[in-house]
Amino acid sequence: MSDVRCPNPTCDKGPLRRFRELVGAEIAAAAEVMSRFASEQGERFRPAAYHRCTGTGCRRIQRKDNWQMGGNLPEEMQIPPNP
Repeated sequence: MSDVRCPNPTCDKGPLRRFRELVGAEIAAAAEVMSRFASEQGERFRPAAYHRCTGTGCRRIQRKDNWQMGGNLPEEMQIPPNP
């Protein structure tokens, strides 16, 4: 895990957020999201190059080496609030 910039408006608790590796169904969903970027088309998706924000309610995935290249996973993959 690492702390990096998350540009999603749902992450408003400071400029840096905790990110983690993609797991399970997130990998296929992330491949779909990232296929919209021209630089990611035609390549085999590499899950290890991406990570996911762990902020409550956030669905952001982004490249580890470029926080500006990313997007949101589908709503059903939203991290639920802590009880």
